[in-house]
Amino acid sequence: LTIELKGPIPVELRPLIDNRIYGCDDCLAVCPWNRFAREGNLMKPYARSDLAAPDLIELLKLDDASFKRRFAGTPMLRTKRRGLLRNVCVALGNVGDNEALPVLEKAKNDSEPLVREHAEWAVKQIESQTQPTC
Repeated sequence: LTIELKGPIPVELRPLIDNRIYGCDDCLAVCPWNRFAREGNLMKPYARSDLAAPDLIELLKLDDASFKRRFAGTPMLRTKRRGLLRNVCVALGNVGDNEALPVLEKAKNDSEPLVREHAEWAVKQIESQTQPTC
């Protein structure tokens, strides 16, 4: 869902994504092509810590140029900015952190309809989790 789906993520599946923004270990485990893969250490020296646990709020602030600059030479470019920010909105909505509300409110005015739709959903999710119950 987070990589191959180009359109909106179905509402009923969004909670299942949790805080994943680019694929998941489950996909790697079940991918039929990975049965041919061998474990190796060649990529470990090139691992980027900023990609292992990125700041979701900071990612949502990326414009097109900064997205391309930050993810140059990585498979993250494959999602394009709109796909990554869609995923970030879903993750932020699932995490439910009130600190994300200002950047999500701004994302509701993004140039990409896909980002706007998912930002609106995320804001509603967070607000519904933080409203007091009587």
